Amino acid sequence: MERFFQHREPRDMEETELALLQKLRNRYKTIVFFCGQPEAGNNRLDLLPYVDRLFYKSIFTDRGNYRKNLYGKNLFADYYHNKYGITDNPEYINCGEITEENARRPELSWNIGVGTYPRYHLPQRMGTIMARAGLPVIGQLMGGKPLSRAEHPGLGTGKGLKDFSGNGRSISVHARIDPVVCPSIAYQRRLFIDRISGLAPQKRELFLTGMVPQKRYYWELADSKITLSPFGWGEVCFRDFEAILAGSLLFKPSMSHLITWPNVYIPYETYIPLAWDGSDLLEQTERYLQDKQERTRIAANAYEQYRSELAGLSRRFDSLLGEYWN
Repeated sequence: MERFFQHREPRDMEETELALLQKLRNRYKTIVFFCGQPEAGNNRLDLLPYVDRLFYKSIFTDRGNYRKNLYGKNLFADYYHNKYGITDNPEYINCGEITEENARRPELSWNIGVGTYPRYHLPQRMGTIMARAGLPVIGQLMGGKPLSRAEHPGLGTGKGLKDFSGNGRSISVHARIDPVVCPSIAYQRRLFIDRISGLAPQKRELFLTGMVPQKRYYWELADSKITLSPFGWGEVCFRDFEAILAGSLLFKPSMSHLITWPNVYIPYETYIPLAWDGSDLLEQTERYLQDKQERTRIAANAYEQYRSELAGLSRRFDSLLGEYWN
C-alpha cells in the first residue's frame, strides 16, 4: 500500500490518501505504516492522526527538525536552498505545523542496506514484477549475482577480501556521480562534481569521474582505495554499501543529523564525514591517500560493522513488530 502514497503531494491527499486512511482507521484496531521515502525528513507526517506507528528508513537526531518548515521536506535540500538559493519546480508543500508530541512519534525501521548487493537493474526490476504478481519467492531469486574472483580485484584466493583500501588498488578515488533531476536534491552532487572539475590537473587525476556500464562500475569500486558517495534522493545510498562490501573507504557528507539502521556511519570509524559544501574534499582525500594504515583500518571496520548489523536483522524485526504476533 505504501506505493499508493509515495508520489502524491499533500495538496492531493484529502480525497485520496487521507480518505482511505480514515476508512482503515474506522475498521482496524492497529495501523502500522512504513514510509518508503529515502531521506530523513518531515514528509508524510500528515499520516500521524490516522496511524498508530509511523516508521522511516532514517529519523532525525534532533526531533525539533520535524517541527521546522524544511524546504524540499529534508534538511539537506533546505541547506542548499538557504545557502545557494536553489529552488525546485514545483516546490514541495509542507504538511503544516507539527506538535512537539507528534515530533517524537516517527520510529526507525531499516534502510536499503538490507538488500542484495551488487545490484543489477534488469534482475532487480524483474524481481519486483514477480513480487507484485504474487510470487515473492521467485522474485527473491532475481537478486544480484556477486562478481567472480576473476572479475573482482579486491578478492583473494581464499574467503573474504584480499585487502581493504590497500595500495594494491589502482584507483585513488572513485567519484562516478550521476546528478539526479530535482535541483535542491541534485545540488550537492553537482557541487562535488564542480569542485573536482575545478582542481589543478594533477589533483583532478586523483578522482575517477564520468559514467560507465554497471558491471565495470562494480569492478572499479573493488579496485578503489576511496569511494565518494554524496547524497542521492536520500542520504543513505546504494553506493555506500556497495563500496563497503568492495573494501573501499567510504567518503560521504556528514550523516550526524540522522539515525539509521544498518548503521555504517560512525565518523572516522566506518566512514569519513565531509562538509556539505565539499570544501574539505581535497584535504581529506590527500590525507587518507597518504595514510594507508588508517585508511585500511576504517574500511575494514565498516565491512565488519555492516556484517554485524545485518546479523541482527531478525532480532531487530522482532523488537519492532514482534508484539503483533507473539
